Amino acid sequence: MSERLECDVCVVGAGYAGLTAALRLTQAGQSVVVLEARDRVGGRIWTQPLADGTPVDRGGGWLGPRHDAIHALAREMGVGTYKTWVKGAHLLVGDGRTRRYTGLIPKISPLAVLTLALAQWKINRMARQVPLDAPWTAARAAEWDARSVAWWIERSGIRTAIARDLFESAVRGLMTSDLSEASLLHLLYLVHSHGSIETLFSIENGAQENMVHGGAGAIAQRIADRLGPAVHLRTPVRSISQRGDRVLVAGDEIEVSARNAVVSVPPALALEIRFDPPLADDRAELYRNAIGGWETKTLVVYEEPFWRDEGYSGQTAEPQSAAEVTLDAGPASGRPGVIASFTFGPVARKLDALAPDVRRKAVLDALSARLGPRAARPAGFIETSWWTEEWSRGCSMAHFTLGTLTRHGRLLRERFGRVHWAGTETATVSHGAIDGAVRSGERVAAEILERVGEQRR
Repeated sequence: MSERLECDVCVVGAGYAGLTAALRLTQAGQSVVVLEARDRVGGRIWTQPLADGTPVDRGGGWLGPRHDAIHALAREMGVGTYKTWVKGAHLLVGDGRTRRYTGLIPKISPLAVLTLALAQWKINRMARQVPLDAPWTAARAAEWDARSVAWWIERSGIRTAIARDLFESAVRGLMTSDLSEASLLHLLYLVHSHGSIETLFSIENGAQENMVHGGAGAIAQRIADRLGPAVHLRTPVRSISQRGDRVLVAGDEIEVSARNAVVSVPPALALEIRFDPPLADDRAELYRNAIGGWETKTLVVYEEPFWRDEGYSGQTAEPQSAAEVTLDAGPASGRPGVIASFTFGPVARKLDALAPDVRRKAVLDALSARLGPRAARPAGFIETSWWTEEWSRGCSMAHFTLGTLTRHGRLLRERFGRVHWAGTETATVSHGAIDGAVRSGERVAAEILERVGEQRR
């Protein structure tokens, strides 16, 4: 027999968007039920303890200095942050050699550096022309939405193969897609929402500057603890029906009757919910063309961060390799040592097709070539191919295919009757980031509270 519950608002999804919405609604006196398909909260943020109890982030784990919403939420929940380790030399592998450098600029030719800087300047200039609340209204929106990111890179004027590979890999890390399928307008929207492309690429003063004590999931868990029995795990939502002034949200063994609902799951998962009345064709097409990111994050754990003592930051790059980008992702205490290794887009899919032992060897061989033989002997090896995760279907965000934003972008935040939409894909500031998810949860809570106030007047 199904459990039947009544509340003011039913929230679908316990990622940062859904949890934030639930928290703010509860604080405003609304009764809330949160339904989450996974056996944990956090969504695309997934903190897991190692055998010694050290928390590590299998999903999103970094906060930028401009991520005001998530920083404020962390303080509210009593969770602190610390700086990502950046001291020492960085490494860039390509053209048959390994370049050791410090700062932001690798040791490639002055002409290559100049053309890279010019390409980034062009991106930033175009991005500033994209309105954050409605990117589809930009003067050149139709032109940019009809072009792919790959098309633009081919015409960017970047000189030398290593510079082109480095830029392409970095942008692929942002879009986590085949860049021939990703809209240039979406990239420009993403860049404007974070201030500049340099912010997205950078650790210091950038999107990867801070990590969270206890892991990025610690904030989500604190929220869930406050919400208590309102959060129902292992409860995937199968249908959402609207009847008069009620919304009926049903799972396999639960039915929630609410005045309003918030759907905060990734776009692909929204399509697997049966809506009555059904979603209009244009909204369904929007979600079909919001493709979850192809990203693999592999955590390689060592007893200690030996690279620090040897003068390396742990920040390395080798485009098209089994470890395209690496960062030091260790705890504030410094032990154990943790290297986070990433692959993106088609490279991630190609790596994932290999047998597990072959993948492991490829990653460790790449790290050993850069950081020395000690890198071949990790104490732990945790890999997550995010687009294969049943209740995520990609990370860190969905990318929009060509023409999608100009045709259907207006629906991203437009409510559907009593159903409201949240998630980092709907964020106008910090789009695609944890901060964007938090902002979207706060926005949707404010929308519902405004409607409630209007109904009471």
